[in-house]
Amino acid sequence: MKYLSIVIFSFLFIIGCGKKEETKLQAINPEVAAFDMGDGASEVNASVIVKGFQQNEADGFFNSELSYSVDLQKPDGSLVRNKFSDVMTNKEKEKLTDQQLNIQFELDSTFTAGKYKLVVNIKDNKSAQTVTVEKEFEVGEE
Repeated sequence: MKYLSIVIFSFLFIIGCGKKEETKLQAINPEVAAFDMGDGASEVNASVIVKGFQQNEADGFFNSELSYSVDLQKPDGSLVRNKFSDVMTNKEKEKLTDQQLNIQFELDSTFTAGKYKLVVNIKDNKSAQTVTVEKEFEVGEE
């Protein structure tokens, strides 16, 4: 009976170790603010924390790559697609637990005062997972 318990424990341990841990891409803590630049123009600064992205190890480094784009919903409900986009690549000696994406773009005077919604579309290029996060903010008169 003792040997049977050892065999079963060993079998379960080997199966458990063989499973690859699945991580889910997450976007948390979105922050956004618009600053008046004069003449009706504004600068938008935003950030979001990304977790659960895949990191491949090669030559002693952990490599990751996140693509992201920003859509902007105007106060009238219309959507401006791809207002900002970027790719963040990392090659680090240690595995990262999270990554902050920074976003900055300008709105000219054709963007009227009101409540806007920032929509950040993120793709982990290593795992092909995607996630979207939204955050409302005000432009203009406060």
